[in-house]
Amino acid sequence: MPRRDVVERALGIVDYVLLEGLSVRDWRELVRRDWRTVIVVVGLLTYFKILRLLTKAASLYYRLRYGIEFRGDMRYVAELARRVGKCVEMVDEDLLSIYERNREVFRPRLVLIPLVLLLCFVVYGLWVTAVGFLIGHYAQATIWLTSILLTIVVIPLILIAPFINTAMTIRDAKLINRVQELINQRHKVLIVRGKGHVKYIVNELRRLGIECEDLS
Repeated sequence: MPRRDVVERALGIVDYVLLEGLSVRDWRELVRRDWRTVIVVVGLLTYFKILRLLTKAASLYYRLRYGIEFRGDMRYVAELARRVGKCVEMVDEDLLSIYERNREVFRPRLVLIPLVLLLCFVVYGLWVTAVGFLIGHYAQATIWLTSILLTIVVIPLILIAPFINTAMTIRDAKLINRVQELINQRHKVLIVRGKGHVKYIVNELRRLGIECEDLS
């Protein structure tokens, strides 16, 4: 959750707030165009599903402890910005646009080896878990079940790791172009991005002669 005091201080200065939000709504069209993208697409959809579940858990925590309605970092900042009349834009790419720029990133090869091994582990673990519960070894079966669940969470991360690393630059390039447009129009901008994006964005903006500050 972004620090509210930092966000509100920045909102007192800027005109525009630019948020991230990779769109995966066009995944069916992408798979129809190229079936080989299905591995990354499945990984992304699973990853975002897990992320939504974690956001719901975080929302419950913030509501019970602080009385705050939290529906995700980007939505949180967007609500604060709109309350004070700032222009809010979602500046990011979608799957099809990334595919047109770099098709190879959707076709992981070396990823298949650890993926097959993990799937074998999951199948074996399910069998061991079932046998363990049937014969009364509940503690051991529970340990195996926990290991399987953790493995299932890790699988999408392995699937999308090459995609995320390459797509990040493509996504940030679009953001930087928009920042340049707004700066040329004499606007001040607050960029809200995940931590992994910050270093590249700051370095590129400074290379272009745009004054910026990392508020994270």
